[in-house]
Amino acid sequence: MGIELARPLWLLLLGVIPLWWWWVRPKEDWGLLVAGAEDSGTLALRRWLGTALEAAPRALRAGAIACLVLALCHPQWIRTYQERINEGVGIAFAIDLSTSMRAQDMAQGTNRLQAAKATILRFLGKRNDEVGLIAFAGESLTRLPLTRDRYVAESTVAALELGLLTDGTDIAGAIAAAGGLLRDAPQHSKVLILVTDGAHNKAGLEPARAAAAAAAYGVRIYAIALGSEKGSEESAGAGGPDIETVLTQAARITGGKYFRATDVAALDRIYAEIDDLAGASSVRRVERTASVPITPWVLSASLLLWLAGLALRASRWGVIP
Repeated sequence: MGIELARPLWLLLLGVIPLWWWWVRPKEDWGLLVAGAEDSGTLALRRWLGTALEAAPRALRAGAIACLVLALCHPQWIRTYQERINEGVGIAFAIDLSTSMRAQDMAQGTNRLQAAKATILRFLGKRNDEVGLIAFAGESLTRLPLTRDRYVAESTVAALELGLLTDGTDIAGAIAAAGGLLRDAPQHSKVLILVTDGAHNKAGLEPARAAAAAAAYGVRIYAIALGSEKGSEESAGAGGPDIETVLTQAARITGGKYFRATDVAALDRIYAEIDDLAGASSVRRVERTASVPITPWVLSASLLLWLAGLALRASRWGVIP
């Protein structure tokens, strides 16, 4: 805490005060010190008291002028304090919207996308984090920037539908989009939960390179493969790396973990484990500074000093020219 001047150069005007003091000083024959009759004898024995009374009105006026100069400097009272901020965890969800997510093999009457959405909603109900959402298929789309608004996050997840994007499985694009979403997040812990049921099948950026870029931003990938092992074998037979190889590699590069869920119960267990791995909300202390202008108080002090000087000069102790 302390006082800070916004325009300190105005303090140079204080150099005028000594000149003013010299100019208005009493000359030898300028005035007389007059006191009441009952005090005249006492004052005659105390010359220092007479000198002080003679200089007091000028000293008060000099103080008033000094306060005016200080007011020109726009003084501020600066107070520094620490604020506790609950950081939470920066979490991005990347949800596969390819046509294969229509398969109803997670639960009776429930397709893979419906199971993924329901589990995410239950997961969000347990945490208080900044959450973002990436939808991907043959391309990637940021559906929700990072937000703490749980209602908006839940509504966005619930609104996901198949057919919003061109078909395919661009895992590398989803990782890159989520990495960009989390790159500037203030949280120390940044997590990408990637949910898909197919292997990467788009040309261009490789998932491993995208994962390495995400790791550079401090993002950990928890990759969840939906469906049976049969889907993985079919992807490998199509001439590309299977889903397990792609997701395991991405998770390993970022310090995350790969999971496979063949039913809703397994998916719930996976999210419970991710809940533990992601960590609890962290508390960060931020130093903040508050400034309060004190110019009105300085001006008030100047006025009071000036009036005090006039009152003293007009009293029986004043100097009569």
